[in-house]
Amino acid sequence: MKSFKLFFEQEGDSVAILPGGFKPPTKGHFMALQHILQDAKRGIVYIGKRERDGVAVTPDMSAYIWKIYSKYLSKPIEIVVAEKSPVLSTIEYADNNKDTRIIVGAGGPRKPGDKNDDMKRYEYFRKHKEKYPLVDVKEIPSQEGGISGTITRELLAQDINKALDYFLPEEVKSNINDVAQIKNILKYK
Repeated sequence: MKSFKLFFEQEGDSVAILPGGFKPPTKGHFMALQHILQDAKRGIVYIGKRERDGVAVTPDMSAYIWKIYSKYLSKPIEIVVAEKSPVLSTIEYADNNKDTRIIVGAGGPRKPGDKNDDMKRYEYFRKHKEKYPLVDVKEIPSQEGGISGTITRELLAQDINKALDYFLPEEVKSNINDVAQIKNILKYK
């Protein structure tokens, strides 16, 4: 007879959730999702609605780019524009899927004193572990040397080709059709 833990590890559903703004999704985001997908059967990406730095990368543009990225991932992913916020969508998903093992990817501070610490956004799960025994908030190490969304958006405003070279995952860069599609998406901002 299998233990409860073994049952969920071998046969139960498991999902890796990567919530964020993704304006646009960068190679750092792509690698972060790859990192947490290792321990799950499938993934969900929650995209925020808020604009960043005045550069009009819409949630739909981000979703379309994630759809292209999904071809290069080893497991299926669902891409969702969060109705409220990516954080609230993650909590709602956990509330509605109590029998699912959930791995939430969160970035930590990039340097000491950094206020951009996603781990703090998910303290709710740690404080209520009895309510969420199958939820694990996993700190994602900085990817690609800490690629910057702000620099990506600055480059998009100046030179789309430099921006693409800077933020696209290597796997995607090797497919000229996918690069062209992403370039066309971002030209219509």
